[in-house]
Amino acid sequence: MKVTLISPYLDTIAQGLRCLSSFIKSKGYECEMIFLPDFDALLSYRPQFEKLYSEQLIEDVVEKSSSSDLVGICVMSNFLDKATQLSSALRAKVRAPVIWGGIHPTVLPESSLDYCDIVCVGEGEYPLLNLMRAIEQKKDYRNIRGLWFKDGSDYIRNPIEPLARDLDSLPFQDYDYSTHFAVSKDRNHLVKVDYELQKEHIIRGLRICGDRCVYQTITTRGCPHACAYCCHSALKKLYEGQPVLRRRSVDNVMQELEEIKEAMPYVELILFADESMPAMPDAKMKEFCEQYKKRIGLPMYVQVSPPLMTEKKMDYLADAGMISAQMGIQTGSERINREYYNRFITNDQVLEGARLLNKHKDTMVPPVYDVILDNPYESREDRLQTVRLLMQLPRPFVIQFFSLTFYPGTPLYDRAKADGIVGDERETVYRKHYHAFEKTFLNFLVLGVHFGLPKPLMRFLSNGLVARVLDAGPIRPLWRLVHRALKILKSLIR
Repeated sequence: MKVTLISPYLDTIAQGLRCLSSFIKSKGYECEMIFLPDFDALLSYRPQFEKLYSEQLIEDVVEKSSSSDLVGICVMSNFLDKATQLSSALRAKVRAPVIWGGIHPTVLPESSLDYCDIVCVGEGEYPLLNLMRAIEQKKDYRNIRGLWFKDGSDYIRNPIEPLARDLDSLPFQDYDYSTHFAVSKDRNHLVKVDYELQKEHIIRGLRICGDRCVYQTITTRGCPHACAYCCHSALKKLYEGQPVLRRRSVDNVMQELEEIKEAMPYVELILFADESMPAMPDAKMKEFCEQYKKRIGLPMYVQVSPPLMTEKKMDYLADAGMISAQMGIQTGSERINREYYNRFITNDQVLEGARLLNKHKDTMVPPVYDVILDNPYESREDRLQTVRLLMQLPRPFVIQFFSLTFYPGTPLYDRAKADGIVGDERETVYRKHYHAFEKTFLNFLVLGVHFGLPKPLMRFLSNGLVARVLDAGPIRPLWRLVHRALKILKSLIR
């Protein structure tokens, strides 16, 4: 009994899929994984989500999947085009049913069933295991919790499988390359992964904090927040009544990282992808940092959230090896935060969080602050408040820009849909590059803070009257040229 799991993503991190693979293997089943990364698109920030795979590569994927009893594809909304291309070919030529999992089919199970045979809604370990057992025993599997099916013009909507509570009972991510396949360098074939190829994939993948080679993991599942633009708001609604934030034990995390250090000695940095590391209680944070420093000792990168940050927690992390952190600011308008983003985070909390990070600037590379641009609900003054807040942050820092994308399943998507803001979803949502922001004067101001333009100049440009003139309609084409010139200048500097 074998399953093939396919990752269409730009890198080979595929953390969720690797967890599923190791879980299935731990239950005695075969599992092969296929990775289809595009490192050129990843590193150039030109993902071209609508770009499809070559016919030869699709043929290789079909051939590799043909001996499996089940084929699974992990789908984020931006990879819908690629997932539908894969599904169409697999369903036409492979006898095994095709199941979709991931956030897109979780929030849009009915429309996803237009392209696949089965949808997994929510976390997938036990629904996938129960499905494989049913297929193996030739039993009807259409009543398995967490799985949806299409029955003619109707749908079979099974109740959700409860969240896994004991995260320590789940095996670590699957990095056993002996069962892995990946796209070739010419992007036309599948090749067998070996030690050197897996090393190349990790080295060519996500590189941060001075171009260090990264291994990504989590100590928790779930998020303490429910921001209106984020999938966690949809997941909290899906699992209403269940505590969604769950935590691994310290020893369990350390065991995983010890294994990784031995198996992949080229890893230079541990990235903890927890939505907010400081959500960890004080005592547990102290234990975690002491054990990490003693047993792992590699630099670490964490994500933080201002309301949960304390001086003591950040001191623990810095002592354990935190060399950078990523903090979500999103907007300087507290009105937008409250009324549209469901983020009850004040500017004072943001400034205090930045102060706590800046305290350790001598041992850290500049922290990364996330900012959301292109929100149609923001006024000019709301956007200027963001610029003014960013100007107050202690340097050094870098800003990571996101163009607001209305992802299905989120409260903000529902609001924008009702207001007629979301049009052709394929173009405005699924194929949108979420880092590609509009080339406007107000976004230029945020860029100006990022690049450290002189504060007197920034204060002048962010004055309400000046901004009204420079943001006027007739002048807007000029700012597209300014942005283009900055891009050319940045390329020349590189």
